[in-house]
Amino acid sequence: MIALLYCGNRAVFPGMLLSLLSVTEHCKAPLWVHILTMDLTDTDARFTPVTEKQAAFLETTLQRVNSESRVTLHDCGALYRETLADSPNAATGYTPYTLLRLLIDRLPTLPERLLYLDTDTVALADITPLYTFDLAGREFAAARDFLGKFFIHPRYMNAGVMLFSLPTLRESDLLTKARALCCRKKFPFPDQDVLNRLARRKRFLPRRFNEQFRERDDTVIRHFSKTIRLFPVFHTVNVKPWDIDGIHAQYHTTRYDALYARFTAALAALEEETV
Repeated sequence: MIALLYCGNRAVFPGMLLSLLSVTEHCKAPLWVHILTMDLTDTDARFTPVTEKQAAFLETTLQRVNSESRVTLHDCGALYRETLADSPNAATGYTPYTLLRLLIDRLPTLPERLLYLDTDTVALADITPLYTFDLAGREFAAARDFLGKFFIHPRYMNAGVMLFSLPTLRESDLLTKARALCCRKKFPFPDQDVLNRLARRKRFLPRRFNEQFRERDDTVIRHFSKTIRLFPVFHTVNVKPWDIDGIHAQYHTTRYDALYARFTAALAALEEETV
């Protein structure tokens, strides 16, 4: 069974759905999907959690491909308030939900090996080689950040795709240190910067497992993170994969249209259930 991790609120549920649909296009193995969420509407009305109904819908969708797949929803609100709510990184250009992966060592029911995916990732091939990547006793593996390796440090990693070893993380206490640093200092890219600064026992994933610029023949995960383009004039690009019109306009591709057909049908089915 492949254990996957997503973090977020209700606003990024379409991204979770699209990402998982793409995974099941290429991987028929049973999936155990863990979703970390929380209700923070007392601080921002937008911060509503992923619901049990949405999690159940994801599970039903996955079980059409493999009946053994399941989805587990984790309410991390109390743990977040205990450990990170007072962090200066709780109010940045990123939502507080990006910090939830720093809590995984405190969740005893999570499996020992866990593949974290940002909600703006799309699988273009079987993720099994990524999930079975040899961690060689390290805490986690991640790919270099496409822009960060030029502008920050050659070994600066991107946290959008991360393969974790929970026993090793607990042994090293890395995430306890990361939470403490997050509470002391504000960072431009909060948990990503903290993990880059503190992690010593990490492995680098090949680029094909987290392609942040332009898909290539060997791409396994396409990550639609914010990036830059130099032509025709310098500009930033930050189109998320569930923005179908935006993807068509920016990338002029029909590569994802079959996936989008499944995606829109699934969203329509969920809406019918809700009515």
